Amino acid sequence: MLIATNAIVLKRIPYGDSGVICRVFTEEMGKISILAKGAWRPKNTAGPLLEPINHIYIQFYNKNTRDIQILKTAGFVQQFTELRNSLGRIILAFAIIEIIDKSTLVSCPNPILYRLCWRILDKLNDEKENFWFVFAFFLYQFSLQLGFMPNLKHCSVCNQNIIVGGIDDYSGEFVCANCVSQCKIKIGGNVCTFLKQLSYLHLDDLKTTSVINTDIIESIRVLESFMFFHIDGLKKIQSMELARKFLNMSFNL
Repeated sequence: MLIATNAIVLKRIPYGDSGVICRVFTEEMGKISILAKGAWRPKNTAGPLLEPINHIYIQFYNKNTRDIQILKTAGFVQQFTELRNSLGRIILAFAIIEIIDKSTLVSCPNPILYRLCWRILDKLNDEKENFWFVFAFFLYQFSLQLGFMPNLKHCSVCNQNIIVGGIDDYSGEFVCANCVSQCKIKIGGNVCTFLKQLSYLHLDDLKTTSVINTDIIESIRVLESFMFFHIDGLKKIQSMELARKFLNMSFNL
């Protein structure tokens, strides 16, 4: 069966002399693997298209009895040129697609997560957007879409309102200042306010929302810790290690 769909390239592996096997996150079928035969031959244009992060349109021959489908044609939906010209943006983009790759099951469609992924990459491609803010928004929405929405309003232990607090080391849930004794990750008042703000912000509102970078950075650390605690497969994300190093270098932490 010939299937056509949009896709985001997650990972690419060389195959033979000129072929490529790619994992892609598709709009119609979720995460699948495709084989592009002869992708790097001189007259074949598929090679450059199948770079990680690219947003592409593909046609492939699908057979349910095999794990790797055969690519017929591919073309660009969006190239994200500006994103690739910025070290910070490209590092975060790789972190995003690796998170998607490690957390999603094969052939399980998730159109909302797919839309979140390409829209976040589109925002990272906008040089006027604060890329740390965009990344924090992604981490929050990603947890939400996978069913692990953090309760930012009430302490998971005593049910009191959270103004300052932390993430409980054993449950991975948010707790208030009175219940924070078992917490390595602490949450200050400004960060707590920012996290609550993320719960009702729209992606298109980020550019017009005033937040200081230190609060965004601390929020990223909190969201990362929460996400890695609850979602399997995310504890060894190489690109997140690189993102942390870049963050520390950028803010002299």
